[in-house]
Amino acid sequence: MDFFNALRGQKGQHQTGSETVDKLCDRIEHGTLLEDRRASVMALKSCAREFKRDIGTRGVLVLCKVLRQDSMDIDICKAVLEALTVLCQADSDREESQEFTLEMTTAVLEDANNVAVLLDMLEEYDFYVRFHVVSLLSTLVLNNTTRLQECILTSPMGMSRLMALLDDRREIIRNEGLLLLISLTESNADLQKIIAFENAFERLLAIIDEEGAISGGIIVQDCLQLVQNLLRYNVSNQNYFRETSCIQRIPALFSEEMTDESGKTGPSMKDVWSDQKGNNMIMVLELIRVLVVPDHSNTVPNQKSMYQNGILQLLADLSLASNAPQRVKASAFYALAELIRLNKVNQDALSKAIIIPAHPPFVSPEESVLTPPSRSSAQFSRTSFQSGRGSAMGNRRSLEQRERCPAIVEVVAIAVGKYPSCTYSVRAAATCLFQSFVLENPDTQIVLATTLNPPPEDNPNIASSEQPQSPGTLLLGALQGWQEDIEPAAADPYNSWFATVLFSHILQNNARAKAIALAITFGDEEHGEDPVSLIHAIAAALMVAVRGQADVRVILGYLALLSVWCYDSPKSVKDFLSEGAHLQFLIELISPSSKEDPMVQGLAAFLLGICYEFNWEPDALISRATIQPIILSRIGPDHFVACITRVRESKPFNAAVPFMVVLPSEEGGGKLPSLYFDYSFVEFLKRTFERTQKSIMISPDSVAPQQGLSLKSNAETESQLASLQSKMSSQNTEMAELKAKLEEAQSAQTQQARERAEFEAALAALREENLVKQAQHEALAKEHEALLREHEALARGHEASVKGHEVLEKEHEDLLICLAEQDEELTSLKEYMRSLGIES
Repeated sequence: MDFFNALRGQKGQHQTGSETVDKLCDRIEHGTLLEDRRASVMALKSCAREFKRDIGTRGVLVLCKVLRQDSMDIDICKAVLEALTVLCQADSDREESQEFTLEMTTAVLEDANNVAVLLDMLEEYDFYVRFHVVSLLSTLVLNNTTRLQECILTSPMGMSRLMALLDDRREIIRNEGLLLLISLTESNADLQKIIAFENAFERLLAIIDEEGAISGGIIVQDCLQLVQNLLRYNVSNQNYFRETSCIQRIPALFSEEMTDESGKTGPSMKDVWSDQKGNNMIMVLELIRVLVVPDHSNTVPNQKSMYQNGILQLLADLSLASNAPQRVKASAFYALAELIRLNKVNQDALSKAIIIPAHPPFVSPEESVLTPPSRSSAQFSRTSFQSGRGSAMGNRRSLEQRERCPAIVEVVAIAVGKYPSCTYSVRAAATCLFQSFVLENPDTQIVLATTLNPPPEDNPNIASSEQPQSPGTLLLGALQGWQEDIEPAAADPYNSWFATVLFSHILQNNARAKAIALAITFGDEEHGEDPVSLIHAIAAALMVAVRGQADVRVILGYLALLSVWCYDSPKSVKDFLSEGAHLQFLIELISPSSKEDPMVQGLAAFLLGICYEFNWEPDALISRATIQPIILSRIGPDHFVACITRVRESKPFNAAVPFMVVLPSEEGGGKLPSLYFDYSFVEFLKRTFERTQKSIMISPDSVAPQQGLSLKSNAETESQLASLQSKMSSQNTEMAELKAKLEEAQSAQTQQARERAEFEAALAALREENLVKQAQHEALAKEHEALLREHEALARGHEASVKGHEVLEKEHEDLLICLAEQDEELTSLKEYMRSLGIES
């Protein structure tokens, strides 16, 4: 019978699409011959795109049914899979098409057995069957991820079969399976655990090695993405990753072997950074960040393991001593920042790290518009507070000629703009690294504060083309330059802004560091120069920047630094206010008639409130009694409060994020990034601004020394409270780690208890068996004793019988003797009778 003739209707009249689909579906459902059903399915597949809605309405369930019934026939399976994939894929972005595909997906996933059949079909090695199954599952996961995940979890061997796709030697199958697993593991912790325990990490790392590590293609990136999906926010998987020694394999991801066209491997080939290689390296760095995410129970042990395996030095070399692209270096800085965050051992290791600085990469003129060359500036004194006489932007040697230097010095150099070619994203990332370096590390803050002293006049390195630097000298060099005879607006505002951020982190919550910085002065009295303290030099630079109409970021940076410095530091306030022009300058900034930016007015008011609140030194040149009337009369309490409130509500203030980030869209094209405030300063202002606003209303006469001490004690208490909170956070992390160890111990104890119970049960069985055998032994002993008694009785009877036998033998012998005697007498009688002639 010609099958297709049956589709024409009576007298060959043309049928509509709906009628054709109905007839095909009817033949599929009721056909008895496999060939008929196969032909019907293929016909339905061929018109799936033309009559998509008709087939979806009538045939989707029929196709699912035939898939379950005829899954052993490869031709039918391929046709059904193709048809279902077409039905579940949207033709366009139209909402109507999207709704239809969601309906088809729901129909397929309504019965979990349909997914189970698809997973069972992965056992078939046929290329087209496997490929179409993976394609259909990939379409389904895009349309309804949650439902497909639920269906897969109900299949006992579902994940094992999906993981087997990674072992398929046909790359297209393996790659499609990899993408499917990425989609499945983005949001389901249960699937993440199952896949991890299916030896996923070993398989993925093996694929990465086969593909050439970071020099490989997009497959390496996909493998690293799947590893990240399995580890992100998944405690058990991170434990498994660490316990299976996978962290030890991360350093191998940094190494590569690149060959040229002749097949030779050379060091120069490793300096080639393609876009894909950069993407792969960024994925490796993101993997490291996933493992050391802040405030996580696994962070501390993972940080320890990474340090022991040399990852810290690898990150330092990648970010500071390589020619990697700027985006890779920025990611390396962020990874290194999280690797050392709140970890004293790793922070100390970075402080000891030595690198050979890389030659800055070339920057086009368009990109360097905002980072002009260094320029000399007028000095406050002959020595100024310039660190190294032109060294901040001094001559640079090539990579081969550069001398080794501490890694942290290079970090500061990058942040404060020593290398004009570094992008803002790299400088922001370097700043984040520095913040993590000093976070809750008071000893390091003090050491860095001591480097703020300028070099001596007889410094033997003055003639050197590249003088030895320290973090402090680099910071001071970046803070200088806002002078009256120079046009400040022409400079890069972020040179000083990043410097003020780094400086503030050296001083934050550290009274000793503030005291060291306060003691630094500039000017040679022997040459008739008046000594200028560092805090006065920074205040003078602030005044120059305001009067020179410098970028608002420069002004905000200086004000934020002075606020952090003066907070809870009466001696710093005293020194700052010892110059009357400073108070007058702040009043002018805050006054209602000021035309300055509202954010500048707000920070100036905040700094003035701090100066009033912590002005406790009895010999202060400007007392609290002098400051309060000026604030209340020339500024007014309402305007004072409004200024601080406005900066609190400003968009740049609220846009600050914990990890300072500059997006690619914010760089280049003559634009400046949207960085105005450091996040730690934002948190500092949020925590203290209410108290500072209210402090100006406290009468200076009512603040006795004891009360001042009490107020100071409150400030110290807040600092101590913040320190205690951080310690509590660290202790909570340690407790979580100990809890994990306790759970492991409890698990081991449970296992031991189980083994002990099994041993006691076996021992009880042995005891019971022993009791049975003992009872049997006692019964045998009693029987043996009875036999012994019986034997003794028999022995006695035998002895009596022997004695009786002896008696009888003796009697028998006597009888024989008697008999013999009688025979002799009888013989003698017979002879006597014969002699008498008598016959017997």
